[in-house]
Amino acid sequence: MPVHNEDIATVFDEVADLLEIEGDNPFRIRAYRNGARTLRGLGQDVHTLIERGEDITRLSGIGKNLAAKIHEILDTKHCRTLDKLRKELPADLTELLKLPGMGPKRVQALYHELDIHSPEQLERAARDGLVRHLPGFGAKTEARILDAIQAHADTSRRFKLVVAGRYAGPLVEYLEAIEGVNQVELAGSYRRARETVGDLDAVSYTHLTLPTNTNACRSRWSPYH
Repeated sequence: MPVHNEDIATVFDEVADLLEIEGDNPFRIRAYRNGARTLRGLGQDVHTLIERGEDITRLSGIGKNLAAKIHEILDTKHCRTLDKLRKELPADLTELLKLPGMGPKRVQALYHELDIHSPEQLERAARDGLVRHLPGFGAKTEARILDAIQAHADTSRRFKLVVAGRYAGPLVEYLEAIEGVNQVELAGSYRRARETVGDLDAVSYTHLTLPTNTNACRSRWSPYH
């Protein structure tokens, strides 16, 4: 799968979030956030600019350090800085950041003060009335957290249509390149252009030499698989 601007921006956002949870230098954190914002605002994928030989350090918010990381992500589909941060912090800590109203500063407080690093732990602590006693929280915030956890459980496995669209084309190309596959059509919620998509359903048509001429096979792709 090709790496898009959104993919790199997401990496930069996560790096910034984890650095903030660790209490790192605010200027360093801001640099990653600015880089992510720049990538999302580009009218074309950054890999296209690089292929044309353009110097991406001329882009606003993209210095030599971030440019090197963009090249690294494009070349390896990994970011060593992010990998390092993930090893230093609990693996499920980023799940807290996905909850509405739960920014890095609040996650930092929950993690350092109550050793909370998962939605399940947060839910238990909120139901036990422990969260309200943290500075900047309170009883109303505690109640909103419980509502947010429930809402997140209902929607966390779905993506906006525009995000799924970036992977739909490459998925079809990959399936059509398989020997014996003659045609691939996307189905499900993506084909119906729903606002959010849980996964990409694809129907592939193949020709077999045995009794029947054409057979259909249904495939499903999800970033969680």
